[in-house]
Amino acid sequence: MSNMSSKNQDKTKTAPGHLKKVTKTLVFVAEKINKKEIDWLLGASGALFVWGIKVIPQDLDIFVSADNVVNLKKVFKKYITRPLHYFHEGDKKYLEFQMKINGVEVEICELDFKKGDYVFVDFWGKKIPVNPLEKELEFYQKRPGRKDRVELIRKRLKELSYRQ
Repeated sequence: MSNMSSKNQDKTKTAPGHLKKVTKTLVFVAEKINKKEIDWLLGASGALFVWGIKVIPQDLDIFVSADNVVNLKKVFKKYITRPLHYFHEGDKKYLEFQMKINGVEVEICELDFKKGDYVFVDFWGKKIPVNPLEKELEFYQKRPGRKDRVELIRKRLKELSYRQ
């Protein structure tokens, strides 16, 4: 348990303490999934965070195959807040469950992807599979109301290209 007072723990999720919880949770989840040798992908704001973009993820979105959603349900059994279920998006349905770890919401969701679709980024000594940043840019350009993220991604791509 952290040495933060309960008063500090109640602050909004934009506080630096929340970023510490997100980091701790991501490292924990990555260790568990990597130990099982399951192909996975971190998406959305969590992926941007791992890429070093200054965003504050409100949750972590983890994508795996449908079979692995079921397998991971067993691994994270004690953290589950919403059991295994299907959610519908358009005419497709996806298997998922939600959990809470260190006060951070984590969603394990079904998604079809191939090994070559992602890259590994070293984050606190853990290999975190994420979309290439260019792919994230394409995704956020299609999302309404996310111009702020588009600009942040472009800025980070520029920073990364200067380092090479």
